[in-house]
Amino acid sequence: MRSIILVLLVSLALVGSVCAGDNKHAAEEKHAAEIKHAAPADVNQCIGAGPQSPRDIDHMAGSNSVIFEAAPAIADMNLCNIHFHRNAEHKSAEYSTYVKDGDNSGWACQEPAEGRLSQEHAVHNGCEGIAEGDTIEVHWVHTTCDINSEGVQPLGGGLNACLTTMCPNPQLKVVAQVFVLQKNGELKFAESPLSHNDPTVLYTGSTTGTSWNNNHCSPLQVTWDVKKTCDTLDIDNFSQWCSDNKYKDNHAHGVRELVTSEKLLSKINKYRPGSY
Repeated sequence: MRSIILVLLVSLALVGSVCAGDNKHAAEEKHAAEIKHAAPADVNQCIGAGPQSPRDIDHMAGSNSVIFEAAPAIADMNLCNIHFHRNAEHKSAEYSTYVKDGDNSGWACQEPAEGRLSQEHAVHNGCEGIAEGDTIEVHWVHTTCDINSEGVQPLGGGLNACLTTMCPNPQLKVVAQVFVLQKNGELKFAESPLSHNDPTVLYTGSTTGTSWNNNHCSPLQVTWDVKKTCDTLDIDNFSQWCSDNKYKDNHAHGVRELVTSEKLLSKINKYRPGSY
């Protein structure tokens, strides 16, 4: 009888062990499946976000439901920052050549000069990240904050130069123009958007740059004014400004990936002729 009881106890222990092992294995499989099918940690950070930038400005469709008032004309705003990106962030028919170049991967008016992409660190007259033949997109950033009155202290450099302690949430407008840098280029650079008669796209979007992507959206609201065509810009003249300007911005910035989902884009309602 004792032998029979002992056999039963051992059998129950084995069954319990097997069941526990099966339960543990099942739990592990479930956890693994949850990890496998779970969205990446940052995939939902664009849910509820407002319209984003940059975009293909030849495509006018967009269905983002966040609507905000467009910023006023730049004549009624204050210029607070100028910077540029090597290769255009936006895309248009005239700058639709894709250049794969790490954080500077973006759109160009033409193919880069031969051997350009193999250069690890290009510098032209003190301006870092540019060489002859490069396409750049220049951003003139404007704010509704008063940043010019005596005693007003902007919050810092870059975009923070457009904000103050008493004006932390201004309307922002960025005028964007795309150029090819050339020796003896047609245009000279200026600390104001260059006048022109070419079509321009107006739309509502966001800030750009490599801090943001299609899974990690910018929360800042920006009105954009983007010129659709390319011009040539004198590289010596531009690099002189770039190497010594009041914004202390002497280098090319990286490019945010193109936003293509209509859910993250506003509808483009109009083009406007050139000139400011």
